[in-house]
Parts: sequence; C-alpha cells; structure tokens
Amino acid sequence: PPAPQAAMEATSSAASPASPPPAPSPSRGDAAAPPNVKAPASRTEGGGGDAKESGDIAVKLMSYRFVDTPVFVQLIKMKGSFYLWIGGQAPTMDNLSISLGSSLDKVPSVTSVFSKDDSEFESSLAQKLVKRTGMVAYVSYNLPPNNDYLEHFVQEKILSLLPKQKSSKSSAKADAKK
Repeated sequence: PPAPQAAMEATSSAASPASPPPAPSPSRGDAAAPPNVKAPASRTEGGGGDAKESGDIAVKLMSYRFVDTPVFVQLIKMKGSFYLWIGGQAPTMDNLSISLGSSLDKVPSVTSVFSKDDSEFESSLAQKLVKRTGMVAYVSYNLPPNNDYLEHFVQEKILSLLPKQKSSKSSAKADAKK
C-alpha cells in the first residue's frame, strides 16, 4: 500500500510550503486577545510571498517548512528601514534587535531591545541585513535557538528577499558615464 502523504512530508529534508499560523488566543490568561489582523487575500507559499503596498510601506508574508519546523516571515519595508518578524506556529515576539549603519565604523551597530534566550543569531542577522541593504533593521527571531541548520536556512531565505544596496562605487561609475 502507498505511504500516507503526511509521512512522506515528515521525512522530507527539503524545504516545502507550510500552513499559516493560527490566530492568537487568550489561552494563557491574557487580559484580551489582540484583534485579528487580516492578511492580504492571497499568499504565495514557499518563497515569493504576497506584497501589499500602501504609500511608502510594503508588506510581504511568506511561509516555508524546514524539515518538520514551520517558518513564517513577515517583512514590512518602510522608507529607510524595515521590520522583519520570523517565527513558527505560535505568533510570539520573544526577541527584538535593532541595527543601523554608522559613518564611524564599517560594522553596523546592533542592540537587543529584549531577548528571551542567549542566541546571537538575531543580532548577527540584523547586522548582515544592514550591510546588505543600507537600511535600519528591526529583527524579531522567534524560532528555536541554537539550531545552526535552521538558522542557515532562514538566513538564506531572508537574504534572497532583500535587494543588495547599490555601492557608491558603482553609482559613481554610472554617473561618470553620463
């Protein structure tokens, strides 16, 4: 007899689309549940994401699966900065780091606003994203810490979403040709 579909998905080591996280509920005795925020009507699974733009703000929602771990990503691009939330099935915000570039140092400054664990991945990712984009980065990473394979997978997916900053050398060459 053929193997059930769920068993085949569970044993796959390749990334595959995941289902969206459930809406938050006041099951832990919270005073009130946050209002449900409606996502854009359509959603692209496994990479492309759905973009919704309003003026200077663009929102992308993506979902992935790494082995048996669902990975959900929300990217909010604003003028000069972006907010990146990375999480799993539970819609939590246990960590937040902020990073920005400086004219005094080639390495972007980074600080952890709050953190539930001792993982350095979130701060490191924020710095890499600032180097890549030249924008201020707000990064919230809410997946199990200290899983090198998962962190590498997430980093590759995130780097593919954000464009590289145009270097001043290449723009100076383009201006010189004109």
